[in-house]
Amino acid sequence: YSYYPKIVKDLSFIIKDEIPFEKIRELILETGTEVLTDIELLDEYKGKSIPLDSTSLCVQLTFQSKEKTLRTKEVETIVNTIQSDLIKEFEIIQRI
Repeated sequence: YSYYPKIVKDLSFIIKDEIPFEKIRELILETGTEVLTDIELLDEYKGKSIPLDSTSLCVQLTFQSKEKTLRTKEVETIVNTIQSDLIKEFEIIQRI
């Protein structure tokens, strides 16, 4: 249990079907530092706006420290690094 508040961020992106979510989760955990406390797959979508061999995912990331209140800028830096690593490793397409 932590006395400090959580910060929750959602990431939405398109990824090739052959890449399992577990690989994505592993990369996020490696990049997320010790303040990333939870990763949850919120939504998985295939449809007209998504390429045939791809899936749109929405992932919710929860950040919380046991030692201090996290600043939004700190978390944004971590999220940007995660997104950059996902692009390099899996060639994701970010959704806004």
